[in-house]
Amino acid sequence: MAFGIRSKPTRVPMHEALDGTPQPTSETYLDAGSVLTGELRFAGNVRLEGRVEGQIHAGQAVIVGEHAEIDASIEAETLEVYGTVVGDIRVARQTVLHKSARVEGEIQTAGIVVEEGARFKGCILIGRDDPRPAPTPAVAALDVPSLAAVRD
Repeated sequence: MAFGIRSKPTRVPMHEALDGTPQPTSETYLDAGSVLTGELRFAGNVRLEGRVEGQIHAGQAVIVGEHAEIDASIEAETLEVYGTVVGDIRVARQTVLHKSARVEGEIQTAGIVVEEGARFKGCILIGRDDPRPAPTPAVAALDVPSLAAVRD
């Protein structure tokens, strides 16, 4: 396929639709000899083995292979890093830095696993950002006489 991107029809991850029926998810593979620059958007899963510069947006999982070199921001549902990532990371669910991972940047994630041997330089923010404002306590209406009534 063009630019070293190909779909892997041999193994298709499954997830369940709202009605409980298994549904295939897409998986894209960027091989080790590939170099891409720009904004990349993937509806499903993506495995990166090559070099990417720019921005990566994935609807599901991003897997950064052991020899991959990523100089990009990453947004995904889940992230597994075996290779090198330089850039800010935003992950909705879980981030895993495997022992061969080399990461530099800010990570925002709901949960993180860092294997012994992984290298990280930056800032980690753990927990979900909730865009809804905190509820304000209800103010009870009190029957307080006015000052005019008190003076009479």
